[in-house]
Amino acid sequence: MRFARIVPVALLCIVAITGVAVVAGAPPPTQLCDVCASDVDGATGPGTLDVSVDSNGDSRWTERVPITDSAADRYREEPKTLEREIEDGRSWHVARGETADRTVSLEDGGVVVTYTVDAVARPGVGGTWLVDYFALDSGNERYDLAAERVRIHTPPDTDVITEPRYATVDGNTATWNANAGESIGGDFASQTYLTHGSNGVRGTALGYATIGLEIGPQALKLGVIVGIAPAILIAVSGLAIGRVDRGRASFDRPRLERLIVGIGLVGALALVLVSLVTTGRPLTPGIGGVSSLGIGYALLGIAVRGGGDRLEIRGLAGLAGFAAAVSGILMWLVGDWSVTILLPFALATGLFLPIGYAYGSRSRPVGTVILAGILPVLGGIVLFSFVLPTVIGTIVYWFLLAFWGGITVAFGYPLSLLGRKLAEEETADAAS
Repeated sequence: MRFARIVPVALLCIVAITGVAVVAGAPPPTQLCDVCASDVDGATGPGTLDVSVDSNGDSRWTERVPITDSAADRYREEPKTLEREIEDGRSWHVARGETADRTVSLEDGGVVVTYTVDAVARPGVGGTWLVDYFALDSGNERYDLAAERVRIHTPPDTDVITEPRYATVDGNTATWNANAGESIGGDFASQTYLTHGSNGVRGTALGYATIGLEIGPQALKLGVIVGIAPAILIAVSGLAIGRVDRGRASFDRPRLERLIVGIGLVGALALVLVSLVTTGRPLTPGIGGVSSLGIGYALLGIAVRGGGDRLEIRGLAGLAGFAAAVSGILMWLVGDWSVTILLPFALATGLFLPIGYAYGSRSRPVGTVILAGILPVLGGIVLFSFVLPTVIGTIVYWFLLAFWGGITVAFGYPLSLLGRKLAEEETADAAS
């Protein structure tokens, strides 16, 4: 077997083995509502959890599970049986070992367990508070939302000012409902942060600044680690692309424009068909997000065809940014949060258009190349703003972003040829 064939196979094997290791080494899911997941004898439903946070950052948790009348009568007669039922179910609970003032009672036809947990929130920026208790420490840990509904209540005189994933916010309450999440990660994200304070533009900005200061350093470090390989690949390709003439003589400008539009539209439609065949829906969140990249790519070809000859380097760079923004909007509408990490790669691909133009006009696009090279690192930072992987998971993400770096160069090259054609035509028109 040739070496060129061995390398992809080896990479696939490494990714597969590490993926299996991540799954096999993962601990049991962490329960949010202990009594909801304990299979209380006589329970008629999954129950609910309410977490009330006070102004000092401490909290009181209330778990409720509905039970049958006969079970309620039995537990009233034998309270130790109920206590034993609750104790036997405690295992991977989020507050294990940290609870105090715990009581078990029967109220309104259900089992009610209350307890306190200290220091679930701490002061943030500008008077805001950060609830960081639900951000798990390990990347291979996850939550199991056994409750039908989970609510976090902040102090009465505050508002929840940042909306956590999978939650709906109403005043000082954030609510998670079971089966609300549609992507990997479940209904309650393993990295859940919530800020509360004064509502409004200033309060929202302070809330996101608080979360940014919390997750920023780690996301920055890991983003650089996984983004450095595609960054180098894209930057080196951007510097070398002016010396590569493959396909330059085979395509004139109109053919390149049609090629780019065709690749984008065919790719987007192909992904829609894949989604239909595999899921029965035209656009699943992940596939829908990726297909939007094809729309943005086709938009570049259409825009250049309609007026690209009136644009220079800055105009073409702006056009690349516009196409990436359109892709981002489509990702938001039909995609999923996870595909937003591809947006920097979409912009880097589009920047090959002004890079090619610069080479065609005999100038050096150093600044544009540097920007295109930095973007994959930004993608890595965005990725780790949402997830906290294990060491093995970081390796998987390294391969993932390196793959998208290669995709960026492959799709960016036709755009660079188109940019060179634009510059050469302008030079010829100026000379005539």
